[in-house]
Amino acid sequence: MISRAARIALGLGAMLIGMGQAVAAPDADPGKKACVQEARRLCPAEMKSLSRKKVEACMIAKIDQTSPVCHAAMLRIRAERQAAAKR
Repeated sequence: MISRAARIALGLGAMLIGMGQAVAAPDADPGKKACVQEARRLCPAEMKSLSRKKVEACMIAKIDQTSPVCHAAMLRIRAERQAAAKR
């Protein structure tokens, strides 16, 4: 059985891979680890919900409070969401 923390990390990792992109190696995106730790701090309720969309929305809303590495990852995710919405 996978622990709750592992499920959250996997969900956030999937979020950071981005929509429509090939699955990358876990260490391929340095923003992944930074964002998981920051999401636990900035969005604890959303992390507990295990909802990737809720965590993404919370992190994007609090993007100014994130580290430069996570900030860059969240900007990529936000741009991908906006591009997908225009299709």
